[in-house]
Formats: sequence, C-alpha cells, structure tokens
Amino acid sequence: MDHPKLLLYAVLLCACLSLMGCQRSEAPSPTPPAPQRIEVPVTVEVTRIITQQIVVEATPTPPQACRPESLDQAEEIRIGAIVPLSKPGAARYGFSMQAALTIAATDVNDSGGIQGKPVRLITYDSAGIPERAAQYAQRLITQDCVSAIVGIFHSNVGMAVAQVAHTFGIPLVVAEARADEITAQTLPEVFRIGPTNSMVGRWPAEWMASTGDRNGDGRLLAVLLAENSTYGQILDERLRQWLPQFGIETQTLPVDLPADDFTSVIARIVAMDTLPDAIFLLVQGESALNLAQQLLGAGIGPQRQTVLVMNSVALNSPLFWQRVPEGTGTVVARVGAWESTVGEMGRAFAGKYRQYFDTWPEGYAFTAYDSLRLVADALNRATTPAGDDLIRALEESDVELAGGHYYFPYGRANPPDGETVPAYMWHQWPDYPLLFLQYTEAGQDAAAMPIIWPEKYRTEEAPASR
Repeated sequence: MDHPKLLLYAVLLCACLSLMGCQRSEAPSPTPPAPQRIEVPVTVEVTRIITQQIVVEATPTPPQACRPESLDQAEEIRIGAIVPLSKPGAARYGFSMQAALTIAATDVNDSGGIQGKPVRLITYDSAGIPERAAQYAQRLITQDCVSAIVGIFHSNVGMAVAQVAHTFGIPLVVAEARADEITAQTLPEVFRIGPTNSMVGRWPAEWMASTGDRNGDGRLLAVLLAENSTYGQILDERLRQWLPQFGIETQTLPVDLPADDFTSVIARIVAMDTLPDAIFLLVQGESALNLAQQLLGAGIGPQRQTVLVMNSVALNSPLFWQRVPEGTGTVVARVGAWESTVGEMGRAFAGKYRQYFDTWPEGYAFTAYDSLRLVADALNRATTPAGDDLIRALEESDVELAGGHYYFPYGRANPPDGETVPAYMWHQWPDYPLLFLQYTEAGQDAAAMPIIWPEKYRTEEAPASR
C-alpha cells in the first residue's frame, strides 16, 4: 500500500478513537456511597471553651466618714485642723493659729476632756492651696476619723473645705476666712466665728456715719491715704465701696513708700476746700507713725475736728508715744478681741499665748482657740458625735469663750431671708469684735484705751477732741 493510502487509514483510525472517547465522557458517574455517621462521646471542659476573658472590676466603695457614732466607741475624740504653715500660704498667721489650737486642746483635756474622753488635735498644712486643703480635709474625715474640722485662714481654702465637709456631713467651724460665700451657701455643716468681708467692709462706714459731721461743714468726707502696695489697694477699694453707701464722700491720696517725708501729701490735704472728718492711714509699719506725727505737726488732726484713724501698729503704745507724742485723740482700728472686751478665759488664753509670741493675741488667734473650744462645748452637749447631732448642738451654742459670747441666730430653724438679713449670716457669729479704740490721754497704755465703737463693746462715748 502506497503512502497516501496509509495516511488516510491513520486519520480515520484517530477519528474513530476520538469519537469513542467522547462517548465515554458523557456516561453518568456512579453515585458515591453515603458517608457513615459515627457518634463519638465528647467530654467538654468549661475552662477550654472560653475564647475571650472579660475582667469586670468591682465598683470601688466611696470613701466614708469614719468618726465614732457614739462616745462609747471612742477612746479619744479627734478634731482636725487646717491652717497655712508653709509657702505660699501665710505661715506667720498659721503658726499663730496652730499655737492657739494647741493651747485650746490642752485646756480642754486639762478640764476633763469631752465627756471624759481626751481630745486629740490633728493638724494639716494647707499652704494656702485649696486643692491641697480639700485633700487633707477628706483625709481627716475618712482616715483620721475626726468629728469636726476647725481653723482655716484663706477664703479659697475655706470654700474648698466647706464642700468636702458638706459631702461627708462633718461640721466645719471657720476661724478666719472672710469670703461671704463660705456661709452664704447655707451649708448645714459650715459655721463661722470670724468676720465676713462684708462685716469688715461696713465697719468703718457704720462707725463714721454714727459719729456724724464732726467739723460742722455739712459734709461727711473721708480722706484715704493709701500706700502703694496690695495692702493699700485692697483697703482703699474696700472703703471706697462701702463709705459712699452710708453717705460719706471719699478722696484717695496715694502714699509712695518707702518715704520719710510726707510733705507733698500733707500739702494736698491743707489745700482742700473742706477739711475731712476722718483721715484713714492705710499705711503699714512705722511709716504710719511717721505720717501721723507729720499730719499732727501740720495742724491736721483732732485740734481741727479731724480724726486720724490708724491700724494696729498704733496699739504698740510705747512705740506710738515715742513716734507720735502729739497723738492724743488718735483712733485705732482693732480686728478682734481686746483686753477690755474679754473675760477670765480670754485673759487666761492671752497669758498662755504670750509664751509663744510676746504679744496680745491677734483676732485670728482668738478665733482659732475658740473654734476648737466651741466644738468641744457642742460635743459635750450632743447626744452623739455624729454629724447631725453635732450640727444641732453647734446651732444651739450659747457659751462664753475666750473671744466673746458665741451664738448663731440664723440656721436651719431660722434661715436668713437674703434681704433684711444677708445670706452670709447663716451660721455666722454676729458679734465679732470689730473695734475702734481711742487714745484719750497722753502716754496712755493701749490696754487702757476706751472702746468708742461699736455700742455692744463701747466703754466711752464718741471720739474725744482737744
């Protein structure tokens, strides 16, 4: 067979084989056997089926006051104190307050404690920082287990501690901080025995209005000699705020310190059309004494029916008479109890205080001492040392202490209305001694100076003149 025929046979053979393969591919596939179900017992371990662990922290228990609920539960009665003892706070004032508080705690314990239980004073340094004071207040309440907190010097510290005291229902007796708002919030726990800013501001205005037109010119005029310092600015602003509310005109003359010669200031007073009824020397230290003597030397003073009003530097009578020999008739402003206003407890406290500082106690020292004594008195009368019982006992206070006779006419049973009685009178001692004294004799000892205002403490009538 020739090659062409062989090629044809090969092609035909491949075609047949191809056709046979296609037919096999279209044949149905056999059905696969069903899978066999095998039951196998399984042991499940709970710890192994946790795919994600979620940790839920328990809500922490809020801190609680830990004071004793009854005196029977206590071996001692703890009273907390917060005062400034380091910078930037007013450490000098804080040391005075701490000394007074220490004397008070000792005196309470020497007289038998509180229902036979000794008092323990726990003091923290606020440094004048409100956040720090608030932390210490909470520590006193929740860790030191105090029944009350006393002391306090700065107003912002007083505001912060008042909120903590309110949160935990622990009484707070403020000795010195003056912001009206501290008591104007009408918090049940907050009491104050120091003066408010408004009380201090009204004080000179009420006094000057009560004395009337001294020089008979038909005008009430006060000249304010204010030194160029924060001290001078604050007092000047306060007097200019309050004096006009009582019908008193004001004129401020700046005093540049340091200086020894005040001729320019005096010349401006002499040139005035109307001589002032009062000149307030808003000057600190011995500069005030020099200024007073130069005013008197220029004929400006009681001899012309103008009263000079000085701060407590003039209560150092040996220094005053040395520097101001013509000072008879000078009026001195005193913030706090004076020798002629106190009783036996006040004199005893002053004697002990002199062992720390050789001076008559400052107003804030008296109130620091009395803040602890006031709490002790209330605890002796309270049915329990718990907050509400102690608050009630404080509201019912009627007791003579070192600085005066303490009572609180406005509180839960008789709240101030905010109009006829300002809101700051809530739990506020109304009779804080804001005094005007006067030298009525040459060489007079300050302890013998008569009090000329207010009426409650007055020992002699209106200012003398010569």
